[in-house]
Amino acid sequence: MMKDHIHDKVTKVGEDSTMSWDTADLYRYQQSITLKIPGYEHMHDMMEKLLAASITDNKDTHILITGAGGGKEITLLGESHREWQLTGMDTSFQMLQLAQQKAEEAEEAGITGQTTLIHGTIEQLPEEALYDGATCMLMLHFIEGIEAKRSFLRQLALRLKPGAPLIIAAVNADLASPAYPVMMQAWREHMLQAGILAEEWDRFAASLGQQSDPVSGELMVQLLAECGFSLMTRYFGAFWVEAYYASRD
Repeated sequence: MMKDHIHDKVTKVGEDSTMSWDTADLYRYQQSITLKIPGYEHMHDMMEKLLAASITDNKDTHILITGAGGGKEITLLGESHREWQLTGMDTSFQMLQLAQQKAEEAEEAGITGQTTLIHGTIEQLPEEALYDGATCMLMLHFIEGIEAKRSFLRQLALRLKPGAPLIIAAVNADLASPAYPVMMQAWREHMLQAGILAEEWDRFAASLGQQSDPVSGELMVQLLAECGFSLMTRYFGAFWVEAYYASRD
């Protein structure tokens, strides 16, 4: 049985309820995310390989998966590294239930026995529990405001061992860039050709800067450096989606 720690307090990303994953169409999310982001599967495959290359001692290895709802990282890392212990956390109970469901569907790999799911925020994790690595895939742009992003990254750094890897991906869009409309038009064409409905694209495009708070890649790298990380290296890019490798100082 999967270890499941439930906290009463859920910190929302923003005041607008539409920013809460608890109101999302989870089935549609699962079906559409790979269509929206070119190379979505490759981005995660490279995430796993970067973590594996960074961790030389697989004994008693504990990995923290922030924004674990949906279960992509849980299942990928669990199936690839049965010896790792995985702690997945998310502020959305519904998304976390989806992660648990996906882990249970892959139970032949023994994932549930190596996984702890926590419903809550990173501040609720004990500071003395240090992890050997962490992931933060496609969630930083849902944290509203620079100070909130900075606080999250600092709390994340506090819970990693020195030298521990962090794999982080986000929508890093500079909304004021002259290239913004061109990039968005190209991304629109990709999504429509992949099968995303025009209405769904319209909702997505309107959400940037309203229901999400992306920052530029340069600013994200700066925030990582301010919050205790180094060796930031971009390893993936698709339109406004970027993924980076970093190391805890």
